[in-house]
Amino acid sequence: MLEKFFSSIGFEGVEVKTVIHQKVFSPGDTINGTLHIQGGQSDQQIKGIKLILFAAHSEEVREDSDFSYYDEELSRADMKEKMMIYANEEKELPFQMTLAEHHPKTSDTIKTYIETKVLVHNGVDPTDKDFIIIK
Repeated sequence: MLEKFFSSIGFEGVEVKTVIHQKVFSPGDTINGTLHIQGGQSDQQIKGIKLILFAAHSEEVREDSDFSYYDEELSRADMKEKMMIYANEEKELPFQMTLAEHHPKTSDTIKTYIETKVLVHNGVDPTDKDFIIIK
């Protein structure tokens, strides 16, 4: 019972690691990868998984913001199937995302990354962030 409580507040709960099979892409390419999900110290229900592709813009002045950076969501892939991850269980889930033909290229002021978020029922949602290069 105590394990369930600790997992629900994020202590030794579900962990996610996104592995992208290559790091350099061109606009229009397909990104292939694998999600490695590690169960925590108690069984937990996963409500879904979100993969979000962002372009991080820096040193760009925006009239509507006091910040010199912002993250622009370019696309997302939502896996809505529910599943159980049992204590200490390891799961691997393959995924694909396709870059838009007009995807911005990597530069000093634009970086691209994929953020993975596992939606855990009554728990802390683990995340992972992986940068890729667009040439």
